[in-house]
This record gives sequence, C-alpha cells and structure tokens, in this order.
Amino acid sequence: MTSSIFARTRALSPSRIPLVFALCAGAALFPAVAMAQDDESEPEIVVTAPLEGSRIESLQGAEVLRRDDIVEQLNGGLGDTLDSVPGIATTFFGAGASRPIIRGLGEDRVRVLQNGIGAIDASTASPDHAVTSDGLDAERIEVLRGAAALAYGGNAIGGVVNVIDQSIPTRAIDGVTFDGLAVLSSVNDGTQGDANLGFGAGPFALRLSAAARDTDPYETPIGEALNQWTSVRSYGIGGSLLGDWGYSGLAVKRTEDEYGLLPEGVGEPGGHIELEQTRIEARGDLRIDLGPFNRLDYGVQQSNYQHTEFEGDGAPGTTFTSEGWEGRLEAHHGGERLDGAIGVQFSDVDFAAVGDEAFITPTNTQDSGVFVVERYDLGSWGLEGGARYERRELDSQTFGTREFDNVSASFGMFVRPAPNWFVGATLASVERAPTAFELFSDGPHLATSNYEIGDPDLQQEKATSFEASLRYNRGPFRFEMNLYGMDFSNYIALVERGDVWWVDEDTDTSGFAADEGSAPGGADEILPVFAFVQQDATFVGGELSAAMQVGEINGFAITTDGSLDLVRADFVGGGHPPRIPPRSLTLGVEAANDHWTARLEAVDTAKQTRLAPFETATDGYTFINAGLAWRPTTNWTIRLDGRNLTDELGRVHTSFLKDELPLPGRNFRLTLQTSF
Repeated sequence: MTSSIFARTRALSPSRIPLVFALCAGAALFPAVAMAQDDESEPEIVVTAPLEGSRIESLQGAEVLRRDDIVEQLNGGLGDTLDSVPGIATTFFGAGASRPIIRGLGEDRVRVLQNGIGAIDASTASPDHAVTSDGLDAERIEVLRGAAALAYGGNAIGGVVNVIDQSIPTRAIDGVTFDGLAVLSSVNDGTQGDANLGFGAGPFALRLSAAARDTDPYETPIGEALNQWTSVRSYGIGGSLLGDWGYSGLAVKRTEDEYGLLPEGVGEPGGHIELEQTRIEARGDLRIDLGPFNRLDYGVQQSNYQHTEFEGDGAPGTTFTSEGWEGRLEAHHGGERLDGAIGVQFSDVDFAAVGDEAFITPTNTQDSGVFVVERYDLGSWGLEGGARYERRELDSQTFGTREFDNVSASFGMFVRPAPNWFVGATLASVERAPTAFELFSDGPHLATSNYEIGDPDLQQEKATSFEASLRYNRGPFRFEMNLYGMDFSNYIALVERGDVWWVDEDTDTSGFAADEGSAPGGADEILPVFAFVQQDATFVGGELSAAMQVGEINGFAITTDGSLDLVRADFVGGGHPPRIPPRSLTLGVEAANDHWTARLEAVDTAKQTRLAPFETATDGYTFINAGLAWRPTTNWTIRLDGRNLTDELGRVHTSFLKDELPLPGRNFRLTLQTSF
C-alpha cells in the first residue's frame, strides 16, 4: 500500500531521514508508566488573551489548534499551516517562507508570538523572509482575529498568532516522557519531524527538543517548482521549577533554516537564504497574594537573528540582522464577578541590512506600553473593556528619529440569552505607528521586484472597528459567526508610483525614469517604483463555521462541517488595497470512533477580481483533500493524508509570486505520532 501511495516519490537517501524517525521507532522502549502529557478533556482556554477564558466566550474571534490539529495541517511555513483556519490567509513565498494574513491584514499588523513573546526576526521586512517559529514542534497555536492591540500593541491591529511549545515546562513531569512526530510527503520527497524528551524529579522539570525538515523542490500541476527546497533544524533545552505557587523557568532555542529562492530569470540558477537565530527565554506564572492581585505572569526573551541571501552562483549578497529583547509583565486579579489584568511591555530591537540589496539603513526601534483590561460578568450578561498607551521611538542612521504616542481602547458587551448560547459585540479604537520599513525604505527590493520608497513623514494609522459574535455549542451541534468592520484613517499601503528605477552596472550609474522606454538602453535592470502612502480605507467581512453530528453508522459518529470567510477592502477615495484574500469555503464530512477517523473535504477558493491598479485577477480553484487516522493505542497515531487529490492548479492571490509559482500539486503524506 505504501509503495503505491508514494509512487511519485524518489528513493530517500538514509542521510535525508531526520533523527526523529529513529527516536520515534525507539519510543516503545520507554517504561509503560511514563505518562502522556496532553489531556484532551481539559477546557479550551485561550491563554493568549490577557483575560484567559473559554474560547467559545471570547469577545474576539479566537481559534485554538491543538497538537493533533497542527499535525493534520502542518504544511511548510506558519502562514501555510494556518491557511485552513477561517479568516486567515498566507503570503506564500514558495516552500521556504510564509506569514499569516488575518482578515486581509498582514505584515506589521499581525503579531507572531512564541510563548506570548514576540518572535524577533525579519519576517515583516519582506515576504521572502521566513518566520522563525513555524509550528513543527508546537504543542498548540492560538489565533486572535481582530484587534489585539490592548495587550500586544498597535502592530497587533489585525490579530495575534501565538505559537506555544513546552520549551519551558509549565506542567510537572512524572519520570521520563517522550513525544515524537515523523512525516513523509510525496510532492516534495519531504521528511520532517520532531522529538521531545521530558525529565521530572520532584519540583524540577527539564525538556530537550529537536526538530527537522528536509524537502526537495515540489511538484505542481505544470511541472517542478524551481529551486524550492528547504532544510530546517531546531534544537532546544529548557527547565523550570514548579509547585503550588506556579512555575518559573528558562530555555534556549537554536533555529537554522536554509531554503531556495525562485530564479530571477529563465535558465538562471536560483539563490538561497541561510537563516539562524538563538533565542533565550525566561517565563513564569506565579500565584501571589498582593492586594487585589492573585497571579503574576512574566516573560522576557533575547534574540540574535541573522540571515544571508546568496546569489545563484553561491556568492553572498545582502545580510539582514535583527537583535534585541522583549519583556512583558502582567498582574491578574479575579473575583466572583470582576476579573482583570494590568500589564507593561517593552522591546528594543536593532535591525540592519548590509549588501547590494539593502533597501533600509540600520534602525533601532523601541516600544513601551502599559495596558489594563477588565471583565464584569453578571452571569446572564456582562461588560468588557480596556485601554493601552504605548510609545514607539525609531532611530534611523540616515533619516534620524521619529517618535509616536499611541492610544487604544475598547468596550464590549456580551449576553447569554439561553444555555450554551453566547452573543457579544465590541467597539475598539486602535492606533499603530509606522514601521522602520514604511518610514525609511529607499532601494531596490528584488524579492518583490520593486524599488521601494518610504515616507519619513508618515503619521499614525488609526482604525475604528466593530465586531459582533454569535456562538452556540452543545452536544452534536456547534455554530459560530463573527462579523466585523474596520474604518482606517491614514491606512499605510505600498502602491505603484508610476515611474521606474534603472541601474547600469557597467557605468555604475542608476536613476529614475518616467517609464521603461525612457530608461537608458544599456540598463541591466529596470524596476517599477513603489511608495508607501496613506489613504483612508475600510475592511468588512466575517467568518462562519458550523458542525453537526448527523448520525452513527457501525459505531462511527458521522459529522458534517463547513466554514466560510470573506473580506472586502476598499480605499475611501476609490480602488482597493493590494493582495486582499478572496472568499474561501470549506465543506467536510468526518467519521470517527475510538480508533479510527476518516475525513473528506472540499476547499473552494474564489476568483479575486477586486484589484489594486497594478494587480491582475487570480483564478479560483477547488482542492479535494482526504485523511485517515488510526490510533491502535492511546500512545500512537498513524495518519495518511491526501492533499489536492485532483492535482488542480492553484495560485495564491496574496503572494508576490502568484504568477510564477503555483501551489503544490497532488500530495500524499504519511505521519507517525507518539506520546509516552
């Protein structure tokens, strides 16, 4: 059976198979008394929100992906893995890099966190830069759709993605534990997996982790994707002290990522990126008795990040570095009716780019903020609100210093009109300061094939948003609907200016011309000029999901489900912001018992015709996916998944490479997952 499934897969060299395969095979040797760490019966609590609570009663559109969900959707970078979540799209820059887009908002408007603290990398600078945390070794991923700026700052105006692992153990470990994952995929001759060892002795817990991914260029319905290979390694060690008083710990994680870039021209060799990051993290959750406060959460991390972009001939090109730290402290209080938190957050990051394609000079960015969030719950109804003040200081080596003071606030109300029903609405006002790239960019950006120019005089971006939620969850039926509208003042967009930039390497000259025909005849490269400008804009849309158990056949519970997400974005003066995701619809049916789960689904992505002036329409597509999972014991799961079974051509409208690089074709994936 396996040989036929992987008919398209070339023989794998033993050196290509990650160490985790051997570790998974050896997991059965661990003592039977070793306890699995995941308890699926625990309530679905959203810890990313400052007021931790049930996902189903969040005033914000929230989503929680547990480990099994992550494994089922695991697909390259973080944006690709989360692309199936309603309201989320991917930037898809090939096999090596992707970042999540939430409700049409991406880049600096979506904060990617690791264990509640920012992932200091260069992923917001360019779509070809990978996120350093991609979910391969995550225990869970939490998503907050909509403005999360009260807790995480103005650059969470679109939402938050929090990748949570157990690098610092937050639960006691009984003896020795092991978690392992091993995956084979046919479309890219891929191998990936992770291994996680835990050791516990009294109040002390230690965890060792390793993860790896190796893939060849993937197949598409129209041929092989050129130079789209990946090689990822990560290693971590962390320990903590735990007790009735809470926990406190420290961890170190090293990530090394290499991936190929699409060749710039036909017949040319493709370049690649070599990325590395060392992250030192300290976190704790302390039970206290200090006035009204009963909990104190803290987190601080320091990161050194660097990546080098190599040309097709192997010569090193531009090097990007991002070094800095971030810390946050939250004090929580809780009572019979009133719960709340106050917190502070600080970050200090130095970013630099050196080389021929460095489109920004070294810049230091410092953010500081203080916030308060409160929830008053009377049972049948309640109120929730909060406010945040933050300050951003940017110091550019070339353009000098800019300072911004931002104020954000929200007010919401919720009711429980009947058992298992929840209705909520929130009104929020959020300010976001421009980034260093929006302010100070000035140079050729070959990843996007543009010459990008920032505006040092940009002002804050302000959004007034309204969101309404309706949810029902009882037994065989669940339903959730989130509707939202966002009115942006001074929305910052990168738009085509109308002229071009040229460079002549022989004469070492460059300049601007009205159009391509006006550029010097001997120019080696001509790029369209794009500039960061501010225009008022509106975003409206929603997410709808439902599932219902329709019956039982031979001991299998049959469930049907569906989800729909839609966003419409317009500039107030006419036209549309670029790269807005099209409508997405998913319909599925699932059969499950204690040992087997089978699923069949259709994912339909609509054609996108609401375009910025410099965009072209993107055709829609429908992918048919199927999966079969077998759990012979509570410790083992074997999965066989098929993606894009009809081998349909799909292009991602939100990708800069949509015309050159389609999505992968038909893919079969075999997964082995264990926990002891």
